[in-house]
Amino acid sequence: MDRRVRRTRAMLGQALKELLLEKDYDAITVQDITDRADLNRATFYLHYGRKEVLLTETLETQFDELIARIEAETAGQYIWENPLSAQIVYEHIAEHAALYKVLFGERGQGFVINRLLKYMARYDENQLRQVISEEGVPVALVAYHFAGALFATAVWWLENDMPYSPEYMADNLQRLCASGVVSLAGVDVMRDA
Repeated sequence: MDRRVRRTRAMLGQALKELLLEKDYDAITVQDITDRADLNRATFYLHYGRKEVLLTETLETQFDELIARIEAETAGQYIWENPLSAQIVYEHIAEHAALYKVLFGERGQGFVINRLLKYMARYDENQLRQVISEEGVPVALVAYHFAGALFATAVWWLENDMPYSPEYMADNLQRLCASGVVSLAGVDVMRDA
């Protein structure tokens, strides 16, 4: 992708994220986004047909960066083998807490939550397929279980003003569900147990 296109898309995405902190998603117009990005509406429509497409792409870019960080910092270990993976997710959420509070809260959009769950489950499923056979519980179901648990605990954490550290949350997520999930693969997952 051309550098100018990337920069324009990044400006539009950043404008939308800023606006989400100020008002409800449904109240945000394309004009609001382009005004904030200091671009014209024609530029927006050159790249996106609707603001939903912009939001989806912006979040997926953010999630791609998160996954790249997880893979770089965990040296290819599976998410259930190393609580650092979940810790990185909680750190990411803490870094962008204001935005995630909006997206996951009462003002949030259902399609955002659904998209995030699918994204997380797809990542987990790719890892799980390498170690769990389809003979027992379907791998996709296991992946959605783990992604849902991570998502639900993250929402609780945000709603309660992040009373615990990302490391604490990751360790407890692992204690709550990862050991049961990956027992299907016969992997020992408890940190310092």
